[in-house]
Amino acid sequence: MKKIITSKPLLTGLMATAFCLGTASAHATTTTLLDENFDDATNTTIQSLLTSNPASLPTGTTWSSTTNANSVNLRLGTDSINTYNGLQRFALTSGTNFFLPATAANKFLVMGDDSGQLAGSPTAGTFGFATPFTLAAGTTDITVSFDWVFSAFLLGSGGDTDQFNVGIAGNGFNIASPLTNNNSVVNQSINISGKAYGPANVNILASSLGAPDANGKYWLSFGYLENTSSQTNGAVGIDNIKITANVAPVPVPGAVWLLGSGLAGLLGLQRRKQMA
Repeated sequence: MKKIITSKPLLTGLMATAFCLGTASAHATTTTLLDENFDDATNTTIQSLLTSNPASLPTGTTWSSTTNANSVNLRLGTDSINTYNGLQRFALTSGTNFFLPATAANKFLVMGDDSGQLAGSPTAGTFGFATPFTLAAGTTDITVSFDWVFSAFLLGSGGDTDQFNVGIAGNGFNIASPLTNNNSVVNQSINISGKAYGPANVNILASSLGAPDANGKYWLSFGYLENTSSQTNGAVGIDNIKITANVAPVPVPGAVWLLGSGLAGLLGLQRRKQMA
């Protein structure tokens, strides 16, 4: 009978390769779906920015305003709205800035105000800003995070309620209704005067997102309502938007495990022959 001789180093190498093929796909991964800090954009309105330099924002970014287009805009970290003046600006205490660093290189989004502190215009309207993203194959859940501040103060007598709502929508999303979404991330109201702020950090199951739109996209939608009675004047600031996804491991093809089992059998056979 002819004796079969198999190289042990070769078998060991093949076994290691099979093991690597099997384990490389066995671990869940985290991937970034959206990451926007506005620092590569210019200090201007979203409307003109999407016309002059759309690449500085995620492709497909959109906005809405029922009044002044300038009320959805970008500000420098040195802008006066980023400092403290009671409820009329974003900072929480005197001598501080809310969005840091307080430099011209740092930019953030503002909805509901067109310049300076909140005593300016507009005094009413609905404003929206939304960025699309696509789920990675195998996504089990996503984490949405961003820095935000919502400040409002009483202008006249009586007061009213302003609202800031952030969420995710898919099929049927309409930027003209930015406060309507399927999965709420932030839902904050201020009556008469007040200040609320984040950061937000919310985990959402992929199964709860519903169907995407016709292009396979979901939308992270920021909506701000300044009540039409115009008694309370406010604005919202947003920065450092990020969405990450947890992606389930890709099932290892059966052929890989079959290869591993076969090589294990060969290695066992070799050892038995060596012992004979």
